[in-house]
Amino acid sequence: MSETTNPTTATTAPATESATTARGPGLLHLGIAVGILAAGVLLTALTSDVIKVSEPGIALVNNEPYLPARVGDWEGGPQEGLSEVERNVLPKDTLGARRVYRDKAGNQLYCSIVLAGRDVTSIHRPEVCLPGQGWRIQSQYVQTVPVPAAPGGKLGIMRMNSVREAQTAPGGPTVPVYSVFAYWFVGKDVLTPHHWERILLNTWDRVFHNTNHRWAYILIHVPVKPENAVQLPNYGTDDAMQTVANFVKELFPALATPAS
Repeated sequence: MSETTNPTTATTAPATESATTARGPGLLHLGIAVGILAAGVLLTALTSDVIKVSEPGIALVNNEPYLPARVGDWEGGPQEGLSEVERNVLPKDTLGARRVYRDKAGNQLYCSIVLAGRDVTSIHRPEVCLPGQGWRIQSQYVQTVPVPAAPGGKLGIMRMNSVREAQTAPGGPTVPVYSVFAYWFVGKDVLTPHHWERILLNTWDRVFHNTNHRWAYILIHVPVKPENAVQLPNYGTDDAMQTVANFVKELFPALATPAS
């Protein structure tokens, strides 16, 4: 997953539910998901000679993923690619883009894209690397947000309410800071917030179409304002998630059509 940028404020968070939510799966569903993933790994290994690559499901500029300099009321900082750590770890044909966005009120969020190449290991679940960055995922579920430009006018996003201990000032006390991380995957003519579904679809394409699906993984990270973490329910994560929903509503059309 793309490394996250620590906000200048002390907290980071996810926000209000803007539509329907689906809670975590039960043991039966988890068992089925594990079985699907295991089968997917096996089949992927058996189809390692697949050489055809599908078109990406996001717009490219100069054959690179692109995040617009402005998204609604949000002004983006300089666009950067993959970090040095990511370039050293991920397959060589993996591409990326990231920006930190700020609005007129001084709020900020982080957005990144990781675009897979031929290698299926370019993308993995952010749940794998967030703990390594000190984050503890308090809750995780799919939330559907209204996005007029998406198929059916809505988009399912994986929402992760997270917390970690940090100092709000040099030498100051360590306090809990909150964030929302939200992501989804984009393939050619397909969207999903589920890692297991992405693996299943990728395996299907490799086995039956001799094609490697070129997935894009889109991550948004919104800090919870310190005052909201104290005053609002759920440590202000609902407010932060509403920020995610509003941002995605503006971002989605730019990703789906060629940027100018």
